[in-house]
Amino acid sequence: MRRLLITLVCCILLLLSAQSEVSAAAQPRQPHVVIILADDMGYGDVTALNKGSRIPTPNLDQLARQSLTFTDAHSAGSYCVPSRYGLLTGRYMWRTRLGSGGNLANLAGTLIEPGRKTIANLMQDAGYHTGLVGKWHQGIDWKLHDESEREQIRADPNYQNFKNIDFASPALKGPKDYGFAYSFGTAGSAEMNPAAFIENNRVTVIPTLTSAQAKAKHGEWYGRDDNIVAEGYTMDRLVPTLSNKACEFVETAVRTKPDQPFFLYYAMTTPHNPIVPHKEYLGKSKAGAYGDFVVELDYHVGKLLRKLDDLGIADNTLVIFTSDNGPVDRTRGYRQRWVRGDTMIYGHDSNGPCTGWKGGLEEGGHRVPFLVRWPAKIKPGETCSTTIVFNDVLPTLAEMLNVPLDNDTAEDGASFYQALTGESRPVSFHKAIVHNHHNGTFAIRQGPYKLTVRGPKTIAAVLDDSIPVTYKLYNLDQDIEETTDISDQHPEKLRQLHALLKQYVKAGRSIDR
Repeated sequence: MRRLLITLVCCILLLLSAQSEVSAAAQPRQPHVVIILADDMGYGDVTALNKGSRIPTPNLDQLARQSLTFTDAHSAGSYCVPSRYGLLTGRYMWRTRLGSGGNLANLAGTLIEPGRKTIANLMQDAGYHTGLVGKWHQGIDWKLHDESEREQIRADPNYQNFKNIDFASPALKGPKDYGFAYSFGTAGSAEMNPAAFIENNRVTVIPTLTSAQAKAKHGEWYGRDDNIVAEGYTMDRLVPTLSNKACEFVETAVRTKPDQPFFLYYAMTTPHNPIVPHKEYLGKSKAGAYGDFVVELDYHVGKLLRKLDDLGIADNTLVIFTSDNGPVDRTRGYRQRWVRGDTMIYGHDSNGPCTGWKGGLEEGGHRVPFLVRWPAKIKPGETCSTTIVFNDVLPTLAEMLNVPLDNDTAEDGASFYQALTGESRPVSFHKAIVHNHHNGTFAIRQGPYKLTVRGPKTIAAVLDDSIPVTYKLYNLDQDIEETTDISDQHPEKLRQLHALLKQYVKAGRSIDR
């Protein structure tokens, strides 16, 4: 009997040991990674970052308390396309075919160059299951019936020959071709063409309705007058659909691939125009329809974070929350049709302490909220004043995963991984960073000094000394609102920064590895 008991105990111990090994094997050693990107949301819209905010953001405030907050973080451009290109590639968009101040047309082809490694490629190489949910806005190559119009569709922002686009076939190139094993979302902003959901490079419903037909069907249409719209695609449905898909991707990844880490790029469409908060959020802020839309955004951020908690993976998930650029000035000349209700902001300052708006060189155009939570590695509740830019995210993840980068990847990105762990938090990991206006002009930032260079609006013009140039130099440590030009007091700093800008433009990179 004693031998039998000993044998039984040994068997139980072996079984428990085997189960423990299986359980350990089912937990990925690498952290899951989630990047949540708001659209046109200002630094001052988060209550935790702006005590004067008139918008309640309880989920983002809690995330801030759990995170390392970067107070000097910048998008790679001051509007949608360049900021996303920089985040995905670690490179300034003004180096692409679009050039300085360029933008993608409604139905334009893909922007990211063939063979260029994206953040999703990096994560796949490191063994991650990759997903994109939300706004792509890096171009899609649609299959055309008449290929002779290919160049026209790439350049014409008002291309209207929808019959030439074969929406019934998969796209020739889209997110799937840039490292995303799964993707669901929109080609661009909520109001852009096609107004349809796209899953794995293919529309879920072929768009056939005109804007007028969509308005007649739904009572209102907040998109453009020239949209091609899919049945079931409405602004009220857009935000919750993307939210559900983001949660679904995470849960499916954990349930079906328990031993594989996942990477989710959740590119929200809020609070970009059209400003159409769902009816249950109307009146929930003290900042009008825009504020209510941010309240809705906050809810869906919280929904995804709760999903991580419910799945028991929050401690081993690195979460980044940020915005693609600063907010739009909706108090002056904003399109009434793109706002459900008011056009005023009721005294709410979306930019917090900064001046300027989306598209511009001022801090309000590109200084963005940037929260990083990773309970297993990052001490919560701290702030970091290190200057970072979207281009840095790819090399940061590469350092975290011990993946070497070649010289043709993230040419303008520097890892800030040591800032996350607290090992090093310098003024910047860059010698300088570059900002670009939607009109093509540049600014360059080094430490507290920021030089705007007015005149040249192309890369070639920056290098052409015959073109007249005007300057403004600011010390952001002393003048965050950029009210006092100190260029006359620091002529040597002006010359140094202008020379460095030219060097970065000419060299094709700003980081050497």
